[in-house]
Amino acid sequence: IPLMVDANMRWSVSEAVRAARRLAQADIFWLEEPTIPEDVAGHARIAREGGVPIASGENLHSTYEFRDLIRYGGISFPEPDAATLGGITPWLRVARLAEVHNLPVTSHGVHDLHVHLLGGIPNASYLEVHGFGLERFIESPLQISEGLAQAPDRPGHGVAFD
Repeated sequence: IPLMVDANMRWSVSEAVRAARRLAQADIFWLEEPTIPEDVAGHARIAREGGVPIASGENLHSTYEFRDLIRYGGISFPEPDAATLGGITPWLRVARLAEVHNLPVTSHGVHDLHVHLLGGIPNASYLEVHGFGLERFIESPLQISEGLAQAPDRPGHGVAFD
Protein backbone atom coordinates (compact mmCIF):
# COMPACT_ATOMS: atom_id res chain seq x y z
CA ILE A 1 0.00 0.00 0.00
CA PRO A 2 1.56 3.32 -1.01
CA LEU A 3 2.03 5.76 1.86
CA MET A 4 1.22 9.39 1.04
CA VAL A 5 2.00 12.11 3.57
CA ASP A 6 0.10 15.43 3.65
CA ALA A 7 1.86 18.27 5.48
CA ASN A 8 -1.03 20.64 4.72
CA MET A 9 1.29 23.63 4.11
CA ARG A 10 2.65 23.34 7.65
CA TRP A 11 6.40 23.63 7.12
CA SER A 12 8.89 26.23 6.06
CA VAL A 13 10.99 25.19 3.07
CA SER A 14 13.93 24.19 5.28
CA GLU A 15 11.69 22.16 7.59
CA ALA A 16 10.08 20.48 4.58
CA VAL A 17 13.45 19.50 3.11
CA ARG A 18 14.50 17.96 6.45
CA ALA A 19 11.17 16.14 6.81
CA ALA A 20 11.25 14.92 3.21
CA ARG A 21 14.72 13.45 3.70
CA ARG A 22 13.50 11.55 6.75
CA LEU A 23 10.31 10.44 5.03
CA ALA A 24 12.32 9.23 2.04
CA GLN A 25 13.69 6.52 4.33
CA ALA A 26 10.11 5.21 4.68
CA ASP A 27 9.81 5.07 0.89
CA ILE A 28 6.73 7.31 0.80
CA PHE A 29 4.85 7.65 -2.48
CA TRP A 30 4.59 11.44 -2.19
CA LEU A 31 4.74 14.38 0.16
CA GLU A 32 1.70 16.59 -0.31
CA GLU A 33 1.67 20.36 0.19
CA PRO A 34 4.89 20.58 2.19
CA THR A 35 4.79 24.40 2.24
CA ILE A 36 2.60 27.25 1.03
CA PRO A 37 1.58 26.71 -2.60
CA GLU A 38 2.64 30.18 -3.77
CA ASP A 39 6.30 29.46 -3.02
CA VAL A 40 7.34 28.07 -6.40
CA ALA A 41 11.07 28.32 -5.69
CA GLY A 42 10.53 26.65 -2.32
CA HIS A 43 8.65 23.75 -3.88
CA ALA A 44 11.42 23.34 -6.43
CA ARG A 45 14.02 23.25 -3.65
CA ILE A 46 12.01 20.69 -1.65
CA ALA A 47 11.62 18.52 -4.75
CA ARG A 48 15.32 18.83 -5.60
CA GLU A 49 16.78 18.34 -2.13
CA GLY A 50 14.12 16.29 -0.34
CA GLY A 51 14.36 13.10 -2.34
CA VAL A 52 10.61 12.40 -2.50
CA PRO A 53 7.93 13.20 -5.09
CA ILE A 54 5.83 16.28 -4.34
CA ALA A 55 2.05 16.49 -4.77
CA SER A 56 0.41 19.90 -4.62
CA GLY A 57 -2.27 22.06 -6.13
CA GLU A 58 -5.44 21.83 -4.07
CA ASN A 59 -4.95 25.45 -3.02
CA LEU A 60 -3.97 26.81 -6.42
CA HIS A 61 -6.54 28.91 -8.24
CA SER A 62 -5.21 29.23 -11.79
CA THR A 63 -3.59 27.24 -14.54
CA TYR A 64 -0.73 29.76 -14.44
CA GLU A 65 0.15 28.74 -10.89
CA PHE A 66 0.30 25.11 -11.99
CA ARG A 67 2.35 26.10 -15.03
CA ASP A 68 4.97 27.74 -12.83
CA LEU A 69 5.19 24.83 -10.37
CA ILE A 70 5.56 22.39 -13.26
CA ARG A 71 7.99 24.55 -15.23
CA TYR A 72 10.35 25.03 -12.29
CA GLY A 73 10.26 21.41 -11.13
CA GLY A 74 8.35 22.00 -7.92
CA ILE A 75 5.76 19.30 -8.41
CA SER A 76 5.69 15.61 -9.32
CA PHE A 77 1.93 15.05 -8.98
CA PRO A 78 -0.23 18.05 -9.92
CA GLU A 79 -3.36 17.91 -7.78
CA PRO A 80 -5.98 20.22 -9.31
CA ASP A 81 -9.34 20.71 -7.65
CA ALA A 82 -12.11 21.73 -10.06
CA ALA A 83 -13.91 23.49 -7.20
CA THR A 84 -11.04 25.90 -6.48
CA LEU A 85 -9.54 26.06 -9.96
CA GLY A 86 -12.66 27.36 -11.67
CA GLY A 87 -14.29 24.27 -13.11
CA ILE A 88 -13.78 21.45 -15.55
CA THR A 89 -12.05 23.35 -18.39
CA PRO A 90 -9.14 24.69 -16.30
CA TRP A 91 -8.83 21.28 -14.61
CA LEU A 92 -8.43 19.68 -18.03
CA ARG A 93 -5.89 22.35 -19.03
CA VAL A 94 -3.78 21.47 -16.00
CA ALA A 95 -4.08 17.77 -16.86
CA ARG A 96 -2.92 18.46 -20.42
CA LEU A 97 -0.01 20.60 -19.21
CA ALA A 98 1.00 17.80 -16.86
CA GLU A 99 0.76 15.28 -19.70
CA VAL A 100 3.10 17.37 -21.87
CA HIS A 101 5.61 17.24 -19.00
CA ASN A 102 5.09 13.50 -18.40
CA LEU A 103 3.52 14.04 -15.00
CA PRO A 104 0.66 12.00 -13.57
CA VAL A 105 -2.38 13.91 -12.26
CA THR A 106 -4.15 13.19 -9.01
CA SER A 107 -7.18 15.02 -7.65
CA HIS A 108 -8.35 16.82 -4.56
CA GLY A 109 -11.86 16.61 -3.17
CA VAL A 110 -15.08 16.58 -5.20
CA HIS A 111 -14.47 12.90 -5.91
CA ASP A 112 -17.89 12.40 -7.52
CA LEU A 113 -16.81 14.84 -10.25
CA HIS A 114 -13.10 14.07 -10.40
CA VAL A 115 -13.68 10.35 -11.01
CA HIS A 116 -15.05 11.34 -14.44
CA LEU A 117 -12.19 13.72 -15.20
CA LEU A 118 -9.47 11.27 -14.21
CA GLY A 119 -11.20 8.60 -16.27
CA GLY A 120 -10.90 10.81 -19.33
CA ILE A 121 -7.18 11.57 -19.28
CA PRO A 122 -4.21 9.34 -20.15
CA ASN A 123 -2.03 10.51 -17.24
CA ALA A 124 -4.42 9.82 -14.37
CA SER A 125 -2.97 8.78 -11.04
CA TYR A 126 -4.95 8.52 -7.81
CA LEU A 127 -8.47 9.72 -7.03
CA GLU A 128 -8.60 11.35 -3.63
CA VAL A 129 -11.76 10.32 -1.79
CA HIS A 130 -12.97 12.14 1.30
CA GLY A 131 -15.17 10.57 3.92
CA PHE A 132 -17.22 13.61 4.89
CA GLY A 133 -20.53 11.74 5.00
CA LEU A 134 -22.01 13.65 2.07
CA GLU A 135 -23.12 10.42 0.41
CA ARG A 136 -26.46 10.66 2.20
CA PHE A 137 -27.23 13.83 0.22
CA ILE A 138 -26.28 12.44 -3.20
CA GLU A 139 -28.67 10.29 -5.19
CA SER A 140 -25.96 7.98 -6.58
CA PRO A 141 -22.73 8.50 -4.60
CA LEU A 142 -19.36 7.25 -5.75
CA GLN A 143 -18.95 3.50 -5.46
CA ILE A 144 -15.60 1.98 -4.50
CA SER A 145 -14.95 -1.73 -4.88
CA GLU A 146 -11.65 -3.40 -4.00
CA GLY A 147 -9.89 -0.04 -3.93
CA LEU A 148 -11.15 1.08 -7.34
CA ALA A 149 -13.66 3.86 -7.94
CA GLN A 150 -16.49 3.17 -10.34
CA ALA A 151 -17.44 6.20 -12.42
CA PRO A 152 -21.20 6.35 -12.99
CA ASP A 153 -22.21 5.51 -16.55
CA ARG A 154 -24.90 8.15 -16.89
CA PRO A 155 -24.56 11.52 -18.65
CA GLY A 156 -23.33 14.63 -16.86
CA HIS A 157 -20.97 14.97 -13.96
CA GLY A 158 -22.76 12.21 -12.11
CA VAL A 159 -23.96 14.15 -9.09
CA ALA A 160 -27.68 14.48 -8.45
CA PHE A 161 -28.67 15.78 -5.03
CA ASP A 162 -31.43 13.85 -3.33
